[in-house]
Amino acid sequence: MSLDAQTRKLAAIAYGEASGANDSNEIGGIAWAVANRARTWGGKTVDGLLAADPNYTYAVKDGNQRYAKLMKATEAAIAADPGMKLAVDSAKAALANSGNDPSNGAYWWDGKDFKSNFDNHPKVKDGFHITDPKHNIFDVKDVAHPTTIYWKVRDKKTGKEVNSKVRGKFQFVWESTAAYGSTIFWKHDADYIKATGGKAYR
Repeated sequence: MSLDAQTRKLAAIAYGEASGANDSNEIGGIAWAVANRARTWGGKTVDGLLAADPNYTYAVKDGNQRYAKLMKATEAAIAADPGMKLAVDSAKAALANSGNDPSNGAYWWDGKDFKSNFDNHPKVKDGFHITDPKHNIFDVKDVAHPTTIYWKVRDKKTGKEVNSKVRGKFQFVWESTAAYGSTIFWKHDADYIKATGGKAYR
């Protein structure tokens, strides 16, 4: 059976975003994180997900050599290359929602830039929590940003919005779910979702 476009795209993302170690959990985790988010976000295709969030993965547009290699490779070349074959097998399993999810339900991931660009990293600015010491591959400490969200009501006299009762509180926007190779995986903190009324996949 020929390799369809969505499976190839997902495999290329996983292969391109992962480190060169060709770790099955790292590549598989990235494939599953993409598929998890696409599935939860209204059953989108991989292309549909990238259209909805163009900055989700940089491998597709930053000249990533591994991504380009798999996108251009013949099926024979993929079958003969352990890393690319692993990526395709992982993509197939993730899209089928079949088997073990190494990401443990993640929708996002970060590589080495999480540490090298730590002070300016968006997840650091948002606040993050490492839920298991095994996930702390970059040897960083949690960054908490305690936040209180209030229900907004409109003052009938002035017409202005004012804070009413507390809707919820959270310290972190992100929490780790797994880590392999040079990749750490994330989902949104439950308190953050509850307090903001946000979606797990946004």
